Amino acid sequence: MKQRSAIKTDLFADQHHKQTLDKLGDPVSSQGGRPPFPTEAMVRILILKRLYNLCDEQMEYQLLDRMSYQRFCGLT
Repeated sequence: MKQRSAIKTDLFADQHHKQTLDKLGDPVSSQGGRPPFPTEAMVRILILKRLYNLCDEQMEYQLLDRMSYQRFCGLT
């Protein structure tokens, strides 16, 4: 008796797979969620966090409290 394999040896399996994916479409929508902060602002925030040894909560407070932090990070 010939042993069966779960792996298809069809020459056109890859093409069929791609056509099926195209037909189904991408279920992940790019419309959802909050837009990200600019990369430059996030890098500046990380620099301040590292420079002053702040945790996330302390950094958030300082960004809300200090105008100089906001200006440095470009969040004015």
